[in-house]
Amino acid sequence: MKIVEQREFTALCSGRGGETVVDTLLIGPQPEGTWIITFLGSAREVISADEANRISDALELVEAVMSSRDGVDLNAPFADLLDPSRPPGGYIVKRSGE
Repeated sequence: MKIVEQREFTALCSGRGGETVVDTLLIGPQPEGTWIITFLGSAREVISADEANRISDALELVEAVMSSRDGVDLNAPFADLLDPSRPPGGYIVKRSGE
C-alpha cells in the first residue's frame, strides 16, 4: 500500500482494494508516498517503489490465474529468474573462511 496521509499512530493508505487506515506503530511515522507492506491492518515493512511494483505484478498474476483469464503470461513476472545470464541455482552464498 502507499501512504496517502500520515497521522499520529496510523496512516491513510491506498492500495489494490481501495483506501484504508493502517496502524503504523511498528514502522513509525512515514512521509506521504511511502510504500509499505501491511498485514491484518498493520504496517509491517517499508519497501521501495520497485518492490511494490513487483508485488503488484505478482498479485495481478495470481488473480488472473485464479479467475482463469485467457492469455495469462506466467513468465512475465519472473523475467529476472529466466534471465540466461543469471547464475544456475540463483545466488551463490559463500561461507565464512571460503
